[in-house]
Amino acid sequence: MASSAACTDPDHESSEPASPAPAVCEPGEVEEGYTALFDGTQASLDAWNQAGPGSVELQEDCTALTTGGMGLLWFPEEFESYSLRLDWMMAGDDNSGVFVGFPDPADDPWIAVNEGYEIQIDATDERDRTTGAIYTFQGADEETRDEALNPPGEWNAVEIVVDDPIIEVYLNDVLVNSFESTDPARDLSSGYIGLQNHGDGDDVSFRNVRIAENDDDGPGTVGEPRPSDGEQARSGLAEIAYRSDGRWPMPRV
Repeated sequence: MASSAACTDPDHESSEPASPAPAVCEPGEVEEGYTALFDGTQASLDAWNQAGPGSVELQEDCTALTTGGMGLLWFPEEFESYSLRLDWMMAGDDNSGVFVGFPDPADDPWIAVNEGYEIQIDATDERDRTTGAIYTFQGADEETRDEALNPPGEWNAVEIVVDDPIIEVYLNDVLVNSFESTDPARDLSSGYIGLQNHGDGDDVSFRNVRIAENDDDGPGTVGEPRPSDGEQARSGLAEIAYRSDGRWPMPRV
């Protein structure tokens, strides 16, 4: 399990009470096989690009908070088959999402909306537009999602496994959505990932964003054969849910 970035305040020489100095954030550790994309440091956040209005800003607790919008913070590297993990938290009835599988948006966040898929973060909306849904395409399993979901003010861990044409969404280690893409306008074989800043008043925090690309020759990959019945428990959590083609997602640690 990834650890959060360490955060300390720098010493102040001045006695002026004006504005507090920014936090000094040290990168957190990530699981073996994963690469940090946002590790709580300003340097890692600066590696992303902002498309459209608003921003995602580093906070004193070394998390990233969405501001304004509607915009998209996207990472400028394409990924193919992968496991994307991150934590998010909302204060109340807020709105955001994690986008996958979209082409280079340049400065247009609507490219991700129209040519990628959004894994929704939203407490209240239609079934196909609430947390865990593939936005407007397929809602999460509501009963399973509601049991797994932590309330506003608490962190939720999400894992998104992308292996064309499948997207699987895990919320706090529980599979809540398994979706197969059939839209010819969207291509999951390769694409970018992004975090949405939805608009004023939609305050969603992110931390520990990391990714592992799948290696068909290595252990614990999306393409790995189905394990035996005795191997179906993960860390004492629910049983593994298998895809219809018999392949299974990357194990979580």
